[in-house]
Formats: sequence, structure tokens, C-alpha cells
Amino acid sequence: MGVVAVALVGALLERPSGPVLSDSSHRPNPDVDIFARTVRANQARREEQEREQRERERKQEKARLAAIEAARPPAERAALATEVLTSDGGDAKTAYCRARELLDPIEPKDRGAADVRKALSLMKAKQALLLQAERAAFEKTRGLMCRDGTMSPTCRCHGSHRGCCSHHRGVAGCVPLPTEVTCP
Repeated sequence: MGVVAVALVGALLERPSGPVLSDSSHRPNPDVDIFARTVRANQARREEQEREQRERERKQEKARLAAIEAARPPAERAALATEVLTSDGGDAKTAYCRARELLDPIEPKDRGAADVRKALSLMKAKQALLLQAERAAFEKTRGLMCRDGTMSPTCRCHGSHRGCCSHHRGVAGCVPLPTEVTCP
């Protein structure tokens, strides 16, 4: 019995650890890898095409709505803008951007009307509040500009500028604050 036990232990020690694989199963199959990469590339291409199509459709819809809006007389546009700006519900930035879409195309000759002036003054007041909030948010992460025109990837406007832009001809200054409200 001692000889059999020694033989079994010897056989177990010689066997590789883990599951026993056949010779063909541990070799990578280049055809499977190529197929998987092709499937992923095709899927990514299809997703990109769908995204581009949605973007084209969004732009077409926006152009269609702009054409409809352009047909409205200035007084109607001003009334709609005033309504949007004075309503309590909704996002202030969305209301401002909608009012800007309505009022910006009005010709300078038509801006003298009382209702248009009122809508423009409401929009200007809303713009001041939104711009103040946007600048405050921007100020927290305000970047640093280098003298070669690039933005520093690691340094911010507030804080030490030591070592900043050393490979970009030095520090030029802080990124300028926004001057108008950004609309989507």
C-alpha cells in the first residue's frame, strides 16, 4: 500500500494545477478576435450614424420652428417673450434662451415699439441675473491660459501659478469670464 500511495502522490505532483485543457482550447483563435473587433466597430459606427441622424433631425426641426417663428409679427413675438419671461414655472435659463430666440430676429426698426421694448428690458434683466450666476459657477473652475494660446491642463486661475505653463512660454493670464449667457 505504501508504494501505491507514493505513486499517487507523485502523479498528483506532476499534474499541472487548475483544470486540464486540451491542446487546442488554450490557444487564442485570431478569427474570433477579428470577428469580435469587427462587431464592436460596426456597432460603434452604427451608434455614431444614429447620433448624427438625430442631430440632423434636431437641427431640421429647429430650422422649421425658426421659419415659423420668423413669420410672426414683432408684436406677437414680443408678447410671447414677455409671457415666457414672466411665467413662474420652469427654468430661468430656458425661459431666457426662448425669449432670445423670439426677440433677436426682430429688426432694429421694429424694436422701438412699446411692447418690444418691454420684452427686451425683461430679457436684459433676466440676462444680468443669469450671467452673474454663470460667472460665479465659472469662477470656481476658471482655467489658466498659457502664452502659446493653450490652456493649462493642471493649473487653475485661483492659486499658485508656480510651474504652470512652463513648457508653453509662461502664463498669459486667466481664462476670460463669460460675457453672455450660453444657450443650448
